[in-house]
Amino acid sequence: MNDEPMPKSPPVIMVVEDDKDTREILCVVIQRKFNGATICTANNGREGVELFKKQGADIVITDVNMPEMGGVEMVQAIRHLSPDVKVIVLTADTGKDALDASIQRGFQLVHFILKPVAYQSLFLAIDKCLAEIASDSI
Repeated sequence: MNDEPMPKSPPVIMVVEDDKDTREILCVVIQRKFNGATICTANNGREGVELFKKQGADIVITDVNMPEMGGVEMVQAIRHLSPDVKVIVLTADTGKDALDASIQRGFQLVHFILKPVAYQSLFLAIDKCLAEIASDSI
């Protein structure tokens, strides 16, 4: 493990990804690394918002480009429900135009990771989010 403070209760991590294989792999590697975490999944942003309304999450890991509702719109909707939720954005879009515009509108991007995902970068981003959650609860 690491020396970062952990939240008092096991974290809930939501993975929102339209590609089934990518979503399943992310869940497996996150669960292995963060054994106590509860992992929940959604296939697109609309499902992500509904799932968040039902059970909430400490950290939302999301793709940007998805059918029905993209990651940017989903995070904006979730932030209306819970402004302090931690967000990790995954995307294959190296142009980042949509993200750059969203950041200018107050998207409050926490972490941005390009696909294919380097899992060490993802783990570091999750660790940082968990440390922020732990320090917020003190």
